[in-house]
Amino acid sequence: MTSMQLRLFPKHTGVWEGTYTRIQPNGEISNHFRSRLTIRLFDTNKYHQVNQYFWEDGYEECHDFGICEFDETGTLIFENPRISGASWETRDSICLVWTYKNRPGSKLFEMIDLIGNGTHRVRNWRWTQDDEFQGLTMIDERQVATQDEIPDSFWTELPNKRTLGPSRSDK
Repeated sequence: MTSMQLRLFPKHTGVWEGTYTRIQPNGEISNHFRSRLTIRLFDTNKYHQVNQYFWEDGYEECHDFGICEFDETGTLIFENPRISGASWETRDSICLVWTYKNRPGSKLFEMIDLIGNGTHRVRNWRWTQDDEFQGLTMIDERQVATQDEIPDSFWTELPNKRTLGPSRSDK
């Protein structure tokens, strides 16, 4: 499968800035932070995503999901030290199901949709642990740069930015 055959994934490349809001099953907000996601497609079937998170107290994280590939069905396979999962296009949405490797029994279900003129997207995660619902994450993002506007220096400087160890974002 080539990236030219993908209908939705190419529309989600570039740089997206927004906010993540984690909501517990009782409706209580338990985490809120700003985000910057940098996404590119290249070499016909390769996908690279980097998530940067920023909290009000100055704490920051940078998660590089590595270079992932689409299989012959157009499913994007995520397999890296942080998560294991798969993502695919539906008629209008991108769906993703994954587990956090440091949380055995976790399973998250994500839906991603472009709204308006295609530079605004909304996402939601439904968290589960074993057989229990653990809450939602609501994500609201705006595109601030296209894939062509991502400076090459971002990718070369990335190894110095990566967060290693525990994460505040998956709580």
